[in-house]
Order: sequence, then structure tokens, then C-alpha cells
Amino acid sequence: MDDGKLSDAEVRVQIREETEKLRNYLSVTESLMAPEGYAFGEKPSWADFFLYPLLADLRMVPEWKEVASPRMSAWIEIMDKLPAVEATKAGTLSAGARP
Repeated sequence: MDDGKLSDAEVRVQIREETEKLRNYLSVTESLMAPEGYAFGEKPSWADFFLYPLLADLRMVPEWKEVASPRMSAWIEIMDKLPAVEATKAGTLSAGARP
């Protein structure tokens, strides 16, 4: 896209199938999580800290709004507030860095 060869609409058509796979992945992931709070309840676990970087960067793409459920969005907002997350955010896509 940076080269300007494809429009946003053309890119979305090309990634439609993968976007659906991502939606399915997040749905399965969410089905294994506690209904609220962190992945497995009231306290963060290793599961939260391993999943967070993947999804924090992913939410920087427009498709995040299409694939993320309210539960997944609420979870990521809870994670954003953790001091450990704040301390490691600099230089990531979620902080505006470029690959």
C-alpha cells in the first residue's frame, strides 16, 4: 500500500478470505476465555501476556473493527492499563511504529 499500487478497496478484496480466518481464530480464542476480565478471570496470567502483543499490533489495522468482538475489545482495553504493558509499548505497532 505504501507504494500506492493498490487501493484500500482492492487490498480488502485480496485479504477477505484471511480476514474471515482471523475472525474464526478470535472466536475460538474468545470461547476459551472467561466471560469478563482477563483471559482466565480476575487476575492476569501468562496467557494474557502472550496473547496481548499479537492482538495489540493487530488492532492497528482497519480489519480489527470487523473481527474483534466486544469481549475481545474489552479485554485489550483492560490489558492496556497494566503497568507491564505500558512499560513495553514503545516501538510497537500499537504505539504507531512501522514494520
